[in-house]
Amino acid sequence: MRVLVTASIILFSLSVLFSAPGELKWRYKTEGTIDYSSPFINESEVYFGSNDTYVYALNAYDGTLKWKYKTGGGIDSSPLVADASLYIGSNDTYLYSLNCTDGTLKWRYKTDGKIDSSPSLSNGYIFFGSHDTYIYSVDIEDSALRWRYKANAAITYSSPCMADGSLYIGSDDFNLYSLNETDGALKWTFKTDYYIYSSPVVENSVVYFGSMDSYLYALNVSDGSLKWKYQASKYVWTTPFILDNILYMAGGIDLYSLNSSDGSFIWSFQAIDSFRSSPLAYNNIVYAGSQDFNLYAVNITDGTLSWKYITGNYVRSSPALFNGLLYFGSCDTYLYALETDSYQDFRKDKSSAKLPDLSISAYPNPFSTRLSVSLPSSGAIYSLTGQLIIKLGKGKHSLDTSKWREGVYIVKSGMECKRIVKIR
Repeated sequence: MRVLVTASIILFSLSVLFSAPGELKWRYKTEGTIDYSSPFINESEVYFGSNDTYVYALNAYDGTLKWKYKTGGGIDSSPLVADASLYIGSNDTYLYSLNCTDGTLKWRYKTDGKIDSSPSLSNGYIFFGSHDTYIYSVDIEDSALRWRYKANAAITYSSPCMADGSLYIGSDDFNLYSLNETDGALKWTFKTDYYIYSSPVVENSVVYFGSMDSYLYALNVSDGSLKWKYQASKYVWTTPFILDNILYMAGGIDLYSLNSSDGSFIWSFQAIDSFRSSPLAYNNIVYAGSQDFNLYAVNITDGTLSWKYITGNYVRSSPALFNGLLYFGSCDTYLYALETDSYQDFRKDKSSAKLPDLSISAYPNPFSTRLSVSLPSSGAIYSLTGQLIIKLGKGKHSLDTSKWREGVYIVKSGMECKRIVKIR
């Protein structure tokens, strides 16, 4: 009996120390569905919105509440965090700027329609779309309007992508728009055959996006001419993710891997119901949520299932990864944090007596023409779409960033990640 008890204790201890990927670390309950609002992790906090009208800030490690802020409507917009401020839209027609420290209101900007579009930042201005058919550019400090551009229908879920002085965004009028970032002047449009809910991504002078007409499009940024297109099994609601020249996208119930240069097919994975969560690729796994209630982890090389986690309702919120934990929301009202394969590596690094505590330092943040980075081990800086920007060794680095595009970047060292923001 003593042997059996001892063996049970050992097995329990091993299960705690070496839990499998896909196991629940923690979950946090809100009072409404977490529909399309996707989490943003900054330092040690995770931020997101819920249809209970609140914006939440939680401790990223244990899910405890730091603060919450009540808006006047449900929230499908995803937050953007930069320089101790959080920006997010609400169905009450306002875009909000909140203090990240305590959730107090800095300012809010009113439009004439719901704001499901998620904000982007460039050169001291916030850009976003509204159901009132306008695309807006407002000052980051006081919300003063710089310009607005009227599309022919609502800007629903598509969010602006900023690249090289241009803004790209889709509309319910079936068009992808390219605007001048400075004054909102139209550069070109490209018409698809249905709504564009997907947010565009720019990589190597090509803009990629999906349409509800079932196609994934690749256009030349210079003039909007078609480079290639790929037909999925059904509508392409989500935003593509590019890593090492491979594009991952979801269409209907299928998750696809394509060659980003020509759209040629590599593999597909089929869920039970449609994908409305945008894919995230990292460390040989592609993560995406489905309307069949599951969060899927798919092998990046061949599209086979690695593991899945079932929630209590649709998973439309797109996943985010931080220090080996995967965060996403569900329409069952919970925000989830799951352990991934890399979480055990992170724990080993943190607990090893031979290694110091991991701590990436990046200053200033936001940065402009220069960036100072200190890494505890060799690492790299990536664009938000996964493109390698620069590899770095252990130690301190002073970087010339004058030619980098404005936007969000990821600094990675070991299993630690840090988000940084480039401004002009």
